[in-house]
Amino acid sequence: MESKLFQWLKGNRNKLLPKKNILEKDVSEAYHVRLVEGLFDPAESAEVLLSLLNYKIKFHTVQLLNLKETKNSNPEQSQKRIEALKTAKQEVTELVVKARNKGQKLEIHSTVKIVLR
Repeated sequence: MESKLFQWLKGNRNKLLPKKNILEKDVSEAYHVRLVEGLFDPAESAEVLLSLLNYKIKFHTVQLLNLKETKNSNPEQSQKRIEALKTAKQEVTELVVKARNKGQKLEIHSTVKIVLR
């Protein structure tokens, strides 16, 4: 069964993706991928942003568990990243609630920069 997020993404493909290629290469051999681009109502914003944050928290939690099984590893960095992501999740939740209560939409621009090393 498809999640509501994927159903929504299919229905709003033209709103999210620019007309040109989504992967752009700049002169420094960096690639830029536009993940999210547009104006969203609070519910849509929450689903997109919180899904991403939840996934990253889950990813780092699994990494942390793997590090704890390995001797001579330092899981401190992963613990700090998880806490930072949880803080960001709380802040995004508060922002979405604020927008909903004020009847506002959220404009979101999210680009990932990828550099080959």
